[in-house]
Amino acid sequence: MTTNTTPKTGLETFKMIARKILYLFAIFASIVLIIDITLVDIPNIQNNTLIRNNNLQFWICIYFLLDLLSGFFLSDHRLEYFRRYLFLILVSIPYINVLNHFHLELSTQAFYLLKFLPIFRGVIALFLLVKLLISDRITGLFVSYLTLFFSIAYLQTLLFYLFEISVNPQVKTYGDVLWWASMTATTLGSNIIPVTTAGKISTAILAVAGITIFPIFTVYITTMIQNLSKKHTDESSK
Repeated sequence: MTTNTTPKTGLETFKMIARKILYLFAIFASIVLIIDITLVDIPNIQNNTLIRNNNLQFWICIYFLLDLLSGFFLSDHRLEYFRRYLFLILVSIPYINVLNHFHLELSTQAFYLLKFLPIFRGVIALFLLVKLLISDRITGLFVSYLTLFFSIAYLQTLLFYLFEISVNPQVKTYGDVLWWASMTATTLGSNIIPVTTAGKISTAILAVAGITIFPIFTVYITTMIQNLSKKHTDESSK
């Protein structure tokens, strides 16, 4: 019995290579975006200033949109592609630049919330990086969970800092928020008590994420030990 295999055409090979190249550039742009938000935006939240012109984030968002547009044209099912990636399209739009163009004013919280939206695109890129680098299914799944956990933790620190910095006397620097996040995620409990509704919601989300990740870590270690033990037993029996 023979199986018919259809060889890949030159166009299909080109599409596959193009997608991988776009993934790599998207991952790089996402890392740059996260660094930019951490080093540029967070200090300005503390100083209660708004960065009206951030060309770096604007061009990263433009690249995200071009990346999605090229994926749309490379896709064989464009309508399905559009439905699947509609959320990424919406969070990749440089809203701040659009609002500045029309001279629309926002509150500090709303302003930075819109600036933080592209981070969701960056989180997806991190999952793509895990998929590209790790071939083992169990390890890949574990690293994906870790990536999800740290992504949630990072987002919650941004939200907590944004809403608590101006009203909570216990929050003076972003370092205080990192301490709050580490104590909350490990369920030890932090001495920093949120005073805003957004801060309380972030605390609850981070605590649930921390409770969830530690059993997964335990299961992964147990599975690895069992696999190593089984491998050692099989080698001994030969």
